[in-house]
Amino acid sequence: MSENAAADHPYPEERRFATVLFADLQGFTALAEELDFETISDMIKEIWTRLDAVVLKHGGYIDKHIGDEVMAIWGAPYGAEDDAEKAVSCALALVESLRRYCQESPREEAAGLKLKIGLHTGQVLATYLGLRSEYTVIGDTVNTAKRLAEIADPQVVIMGHTTYRMVRGAFRVRRLESLELRGKTQPVTGYVVEEKLEQPTRVRYAGGESLETRMVGRDDAFSDLLDLYEALQAASDPFLGLIIGEAGIGKSRLLMEFESRMGGLDSAVNFFSVRGLSEAEKSPFYVWKSLWKHRFGIHENEQPEIAAERFLRGVLNSWGKRLGSFSAVEAAHVIGALIGLEWKNSPYLAAFQGDILERNRKAFALTRELLGRIAEAGPIILLVDDLHWVDQGSLALLAELLNPAADALPLFVGATVRPQFLVNNFQWLNRAYQTIRLEPIPFTADLIRQAYPKVEHFPDALLTRMADRASGSPFFLEELVKSFIQFDAEGDGRSSAAPLRPKPPSIAHPIPENLRALLQARMDSLPREAREVLQLASVTGRVFWTGAIKAAARQPVGTGLLNLPDEVLDRVITNGLRQIVRAELAFPRTDSIYEGEQEYIFKHQMLQEVAYDTLPQKYLKFYHFAVARWLGERASPGFNAMVARHYEKAGNMSTALRLYQSALDYAENHGVQNEAERIRGHIRNIQQHERK
Repeated sequence: MSENAAADHPYPEERRFATVLFADLQGFTALAEELDFETISDMIKEIWTRLDAVVLKHGGYIDKHIGDEVMAIWGAPYGAEDDAEKAVSCALALVESLRRYCQESPREEAAGLKLKIGLHTGQVLATYLGLRSEYTVIGDTVNTAKRLAEIADPQVVIMGHTTYRMVRGAFRVRRLESLELRGKTQPVTGYVVEEKLEQPTRVRYAGGESLETRMVGRDDAFSDLLDLYEALQAASDPFLGLIIGEAGIGKSRLLMEFESRMGGLDSAVNFFSVRGLSEAEKSPFYVWKSLWKHRFGIHENEQPEIAAERFLRGVLNSWGKRLGSFSAVEAAHVIGALIGLEWKNSPYLAAFQGDILERNRKAFALTRELLGRIAEAGPIILLVDDLHWVDQGSLALLAELLNPAADALPLFVGATVRPQFLVNNFQWLNRAYQTIRLEPIPFTADLIRQAYPKVEHFPDALLTRMADRASGSPFFLEELVKSFIQFDAEGDGRSSAAPLRPKPPSIAHPIPENLRALLQARMDSLPREAREVLQLASVTGRVFWTGAIKAAARQPVGTGLLNLPDEVLDRVITNGLRQIVRAELAFPRTDSIYEGEQEYIFKHQMLQEVAYDTLPQKYLKFYHFAVARWLGERASPGFNAMVARHYEKAGNMSTALRLYQSALDYAENHGVQNEAERIRGHIRNIQQHERK
């Protein structure tokens, strides 16, 4: 290609991470044989004008039309975090748009037209082809999307597994096993997309460009979880499955694999997923607040009356038409008060006349009633990651739900927990229907190759060294494997992703002595600006937001991200976050609790701790002060303890004490006395320290 031609191209030639959609118009070829050319031409123009508008409305790039087919792309030439979700939503909208066209068209011959749609997500090469130098994308992702469209039934959307991973929880799907696609040597897994869910079933992560991994060494544990699911089918009482293991042993991965399998096998299952956070331990009912707010699309930083209205509408939609002892409005007011929503002049709350414990008992009962009504459409699976970090109020409600009761509640709770938590909370062992204890995996060279296909050409000696150093920890091993993987860093920073490729393996390659040293080395391999973004992100906690990073970066100390115009700072942070996600050190979450703020989560708690420990102590107070102010402007009173923690670390003890006192009052007003006592004790410790 000549330099002049390249200069005329509006978009760079680059590798992209994209979702490709193929739509095949069925019935058109037969019509072309029956009708005259002008009639067919007019009809196809009407249809594509209509369908193209749907693609553009959903943010897609129309790559090409080939007679009765269209190919569209999300992620090239520009990308966004929710490209895959937009593409799948578009596919459903295309099917509906054609159905309406056929129904409304005066052309009787249009009645038999149908769409078959396939989508797949992955690496593509964006380039220019042909004498007219047309912009397009090529690669196996494109071929797979086309093959999925070929096997789809009319008016059916099928997506590939990578697309499913990126959108799971947003759509009701049905899993298709062992699909034989033309040109593919191995069967693939696909998913029929049945409908978009008005209420997402879980917090979702947008990471799709990842190192291919297969869970190994956990067949027995996975079978135990599947057996629990089978027990749920005939259950009328809730039951608990505890997955017990040390940090990094693979508890979350096992839960994720179970969720992925169940989400595609039984579309009637109602999935909920929540996570305990160490920084939210002192926030009463944080886990249930997170669950309902994600379910009903409520944000922390919106007006209280708007949040209450959204919650009421969500409860009304979930309550159903069955008559009962309580109304949906009463349930919304009482449960909403439990998670910190405000209801002015509520007769349902006034009835308790300040009896907080009685109000909580009613809220617990109404939560059970609400879940029971949701379960009428299908059993509920509630996945709780990091039970050991769950606040005391949320634990109390969860324990109450697990108690047998007269009313049926088909609820399976799958929870991960570290064994140390059970030493002082052994009652959770008694509540468990089954415990699944995860032990270190005896890795071998062959087992590593099975888990990570990209290292299949690595020599046995190197893989054996890696297995020995990992000492049975799947997390340690995964990070070791990634330390041998590098990203193609070519390009100008506009590419949304670049592919993973193995470094030339060397038996003498140094391997860090322990997991913390390895995580430090992984951080050090990042470009300088991305590393500093990761460090600043760690100040907020395991979960962080782009705005909090920007607030910390604007502090006049310590980092190379300072003294930059806002537009430059924004670009530096955006590019840094993209590289962090690409390296799989953190993942974006698609349902932020703060409206207008992108939310992320560190892949592992230990990674956040390692990043935080690299920050110079003398600068930490400035960063914590910036994060405290940023959170304080957005957080509701239920998060005062979290904000106070940052002010405490910033050395602003007067503000920290004021907010801790507010958090104490909040805990007492919500009937969580043990949490209130913990906060009261912390306040005393600060006051004693200040008097010295």
